[in-house]
Amino acid sequence: MSLVSQRVTVSEHKKVQIAASNTLLEKRADALLVPCASRKSVQVTAGACAISLPNAPQREVETAWLSLLSALPPESPARSLYSGRGFHLARQAASATGAALYAVSAGLGLVAAEKIVPAYGITVGGRSRDSVASRVLGPFDVGAWWRAISGGPFATPLHELFTAGSVRPVLMALTQPYARMLAPVLDSLVDSDVVRLRIVGVNLKSILPQRLFAQILPYDERLDAIFPGTRADFPQRAIAHFASEGLSGGSIVDASEHQVWVENALAGHVRPERPERPRLSDDELMVLIERHLSPGSSVGRLLRVLRDEERVACEQARFSRLYRRAIERRAA
Repeated sequence: MSLVSQRVTVSEHKKVQIAASNTLLEKRADALLVPCASRKSVQVTAGACAISLPNAPQREVETAWLSLLSALPPESPARSLYSGRGFHLARQAASATGAALYAVSAGLGLVAAEKIVPAYGITVGGRSRDSVASRVLGPFDVGAWWRAISGGPFATPLHELFTAGSVRPVLMALTQPYARMLAPVLDSLVDSDVVRLRIVGVNLKSILPQRLFAQILPYDERLDAIFPGTRADFPQRAIAHFASEGLSGGSIVDASEHQVWVENALAGHVRPERPERPRLSDDELMVLIERHLSPGSSVGRLLRVLRDEERVACEQARFSRLYRRAIERRAA
């Protein structure tokens, strides 16, 4: 590991570990919700992916997926199934604040980190083999999809996260696809639950209902100057930063005070310049991946090679899909 990598690792550790030696750490949040990770710690078979579903109207696809879920054998706790930097940061932030960790999953619904779940592959965006939208004939209603999977065997209803009598916040990191998926159910929360939300993400006001705007914390790309990372893990970095420093005092304050805290934390920092990298087609990326693929090559290392050596752009989820395709092609 390079000296720079060591410094970043130490910095991240300090940001998300709050008084780790204090065994009597006061609980400062009731729950922390983050998107699940496309990267899994176990191999996912095609029979547990969206590609195994029929091309049919959405209601039929929903029924087929729920039936498939009931047949899949649970393999591991959700906290160990999902891998990648973003979910790792979420685990640390939840532990540091005493919050119960939940994964927002396009396949399982809202999943408690300790829930034993099956390995699966499904997303709500794109046209890859894992995209449920690609199986639906006609328009795809992402809110209706969430309502369907929320009745599945591994899901926890959102309203159960708001402990009766508690005023502690419920922290939520969202990407835009997941914000679209959760927007209707978030809008259905009662006012006393809404005011406890602290939400981070990119351009979420264009997606979420207006009554949630006051709960969105104003993180922006200046975060990169104090907590470096990628666009893909921005929500997780933001919620980890807020959980470790914004809630470090332990006092209960309203969302407007937390918004002021975030503005002050970012003040004086300038968004670092990001290198401009060309976007390639899947076929062009496959050529580069296969060029650098070697025995023991990890997803993370190869993605860094593409970004740092080949100087091309590729989102982590897209790269993971192409990496699996390259592995399958080589095995064949």
